[in-house]
Amino acid sequence: FYQDEFAGRIATKLMQTALAVRECVIKVIDVLNYVIVYFLGMLLIVGSADWRLAAPLGVWLVGYILLLRFFIPRLGKVGEEQANARSIMTGRVVDSYSNIQTVKLFSHARREASFAKDGMSGFLETVYRSMRLVTVLFGSLYILNALLLFSVTAMALWLWLGQAVTIGAVAVVIGLVLRMWGMSQWIMWEMSGLFENIGTVQD
Repeated sequence: FYQDEFAGRIATKLMQTALAVRECVIKVIDVLNYVIVYFLGMLLIVGSADWRLAAPLGVWLVGYILLLRFFIPRLGKVGEEQANARSIMTGRVVDSYSNIQTVKLFSHARREASFAKDGMSGFLETVYRSMRLVTVLFGSLYILNALLLFSVTAMALWLWLGQAVTIGAVAVVIGLVLRMWGMSQWIMWEMSGLFENIGTVQD
């Protein structure tokens, strides 16, 4: 096994795994507690003003979970491939430098440059795929959040015009939705990072 593998690749896999496990545990503890407390509190506050204001939040939550379910496993798979490509690239570079005398004695400069470039190109290909997924993910999230803001604002103004809620409730609800907008992007980023780290651990 050790004769068939790059020493640098094995070392990189070991280092990546330890860091990825730590990041997974921290993200789970940090994000899940914050999300559960904030979202339940927000539903209670909005629902206490009028239950109809909580309806768009429920629809948004379903859409958000569907986005997570669609994109996050794909990001995890790309993260696993990226971890493997990174370890190959690092292994090639480390082994070339650790055996530099042998490389310079028996190799050809153009061949060595091509060998290293091939490893870097493979790694960059996984980075491009990952960034394409992240771009589509955040574009979809932006649209979902805009629909949430529009629907809650329209519903709140309609209820206010019908004197079903006070102007204070309208201000609170819109403020909470704007806060949810920013928080949802943070949660999505943290969840994608979590699954990329899980992919690294699996690799």
